[in-house]
Amino acid sequence: MKISHKLILAFSVLIVILTAEIILNQVITNRATKTYETLQSEINPTLSVLKHYESINKEFTLLLNNRVNGDDRISSINRIRGIIDVELAYLEAELKSIKESIPIENPDKLLIEELIKDTEKLISISEKLKLLFKNSKNQQDLLNTAKGIYQSDILVLHASIDKNINQLNVNYKREFEAYNNELAKNLKNVSNIILLTGTFGIILALIITFQITYSISDPIFKLKKAALKMSKGNLDERVQITGDNELAELGKHFNHMANALKKSFNEQENQIEEIKSVNKELEQFVYVASHDLQEPLRTMSSYVGLIRELYIDKLDDNASKYMSHVEDASLRMKTLIKDLLDYSKIGKEKTVTTVDLNQIVKDILTDHELIIKDSNSTVDYDVLPTVNGLEVELKQLFQNLINNGLKFRKEGTDPHVQIQVEDQGEYWQFSVKDNGIGMDKKFHERVFIIFQRLHNRNDYQGTGIGLSICKKIVDMHKGEIWIESEVNQGSTFYFTIFKDLNEI
Repeated sequence: MKISHKLILAFSVLIVILTAEIILNQVITNRATKTYETLQSEINPTLSVLKHYESINKEFTLLLNNRVNGDDRISSINRIRGIIDVELAYLEAELKSIKESIPIENPDKLLIEELIKDTEKLISISEKLKLLFKNSKNQQDLLNTAKGIYQSDILVLHASIDKNINQLNVNYKREFEAYNNELAKNLKNVSNIILLTGTFGIILALIITFQITYSISDPIFKLKKAALKMSKGNLDERVQITGDNELAELGKHFNHMANALKKSFNEQENQIEEIKSVNKELEQFVYVASHDLQEPLRTMSSYVGLIRELYIDKLDDNASKYMSHVEDASLRMKTLIKDLLDYSKIGKEKTVTTVDLNQIVKDILTDHELIIKDSNSTVDYDVLPTVNGLEVELKQLFQNLINNGLKFRKEGTDPHVQIQVEDQGEYWQFSVKDNGIGMDKKFHERVFIIFQRLHNRNDYQGTGIGLSICKKIVDMHKGEIWIESEVNQGSTFYFTIFKDLNEI
């Protein structure tokens, strides 16, 4: 079975379990909610009313007893009137509301009806007492009448009301306890369902996870192991994954890729060997050509100088001018051949040594002392590290970049070159910054191409090979070189050198 089908089946089973759990939980939760709502809307309000009535009944009886026995305080009289006019009327209305909500077959309905009748009687008799109290100032006979009504009627009603309230309290507390038990039972059922379905789901998930993980992890481990061996150069490594699933197909594609990669690698190795051979031949050609061209060039320059010296008086102005052109061209050719020879010599000696760059820069500044003094230039540099590299080439790298900073000066500005270094982990990153004429961004890549010149030869001397030499040296030290510059804003050349260089 395909892995995707296994996953779909597993998720389907888990969804069914979760759906069943949700439905059962919802049913039981609805029951619990209904029970809770009954407690909140019926049981608790009724118990509250009964408690209130019980309190009022006791207070009213006590106040009436005190009043008929001679207590004529205005506060007690007002409180009696308040109970008669407000509290008893409110309780009667609440009891009638409770009565409407009780089913006919419920025995509590009869008790509520009796309580309502007693309340009505109490209100009626209390109205008579209220009139007697109103007219009872200094009239002992009216108080005696009130006392008789209290003892013959009020106390009887008080006892009856108290009895019914107690019975209703007992009944409703039983119902309250029953509903509470039912609510607790429902909540426990919900908890049990969650526990059971959760446990079953976890067990099933573990089984499915183990099965799917094994069917996935073993092929992935084989692929990882094969890929690791291939990354170390073993292009003959292959994987054997059986089955009819996506990973088996991936294993087949991996083997096809390995075959293609090995074929491509072999072809690239052959091409690299060919390129190395061609490069070696080209370098040898440049070296030989540059070296062999010097001799005829020296001969030509010597004869041109001799002709000028011996026949200067016999040459007209045009001939003299032509001879000057030949001499200039010979000199430029000599410089060009020398630069070509220098370029071809880079890396001939490939012995990596420990190079103190501070000493390198000091030597360069000593060699250029007169030039720096005459141009009123300044060169500042950080404390530079000691690196592994080719000493001659590194000196040539710093010398070319410093020369550029001094040569491409801005008119009216004293040249200033600043050398800085930054630790970049595996590499040292250097920067050589000047305050010269700068260059447009479109030339940033072009300047590192051999023989590329951006300025007129009469303005700035050179063959355009210096920065290409710098790039070749940086490449040999496994680094990169780039430039940041704007017109009239100076230039900053950045380059990196690999710290752990052991061989070129």
